[in-house]
Amino acid sequence: MTVVEVLPGGGWYTEILAPFLRDKGQLIEATPPASSPNPFFRKMALKYKAKLDAKPNVYGRVKTEPFEPPAYMELGPPDSADMVVTFLNMHDFMYANVHGDVTGMVAERFFRSAYLALKPGGILGVVAHRAPATMPVTQSFKLGRLPQTYVIRKAEQAGFKLAGTSKVSANPKDPGTMPVWYLPPMLSQGQNDRAHYEAIGPGDDMTLRFVKPGS
Repeated sequence: MTVVEVLPGGGWYTEILAPFLRDKGQLIEATPPASSPNPFFRKMALKYKAKLDAKPNVYGRVKTEPFEPPAYMELGPPDSADMVVTFLNMHDFMYANVHGDVTGMVAERFFRSAYLALKPGGILGVVAHRAPATMPVTQSFKLGRLPQTYVIRKAEQAGFKLAGTSKVSANPKDPGTMPVWYLPPMLSQGQNDRAHYEAIGPGDDMTLRFVKPGS
């Protein structure tokens, strides 16, 4: 399979995907380029490149392609990928531009780009921090979360069909009403209520599988 991972960040999932696809597949990482005008993206790109360069025996066949929302969000030629995956990035796509306006426009562009890049019958996998179903998106994304119904609706509007959900990353102890970075592993509040957040555990995440219609 040709698999495109979108915004790999520090490469946690790359550590899983790259060895799995190395001999019988192709992993393409859609990640900001080191030439990005955005200082955060440049720092991310350099750190990620260093990770890939450090272990050529593991990451030597990984390809990288520029992906820099909202300026550039293509994910490859049409009908070129078997699978597109993104992990814990959906709330970041709620920023419509550098000023932080919330419209969902970037999320819609992501789903359209994934739909175009996938072959008919191709798979889109999404893991995202979950917010309560009744929480407005304009509030939830500030907590690093989105309602699951919203994510599904945006994917379906782009043409995808929901093919499955999983509770593999669900956490019923997480009420979904606090910033997800308060919880493990980030524990951004330091020692403030640390025992409380550790007792809750990692954030409640949705795991969704979509399919692009076709043979």
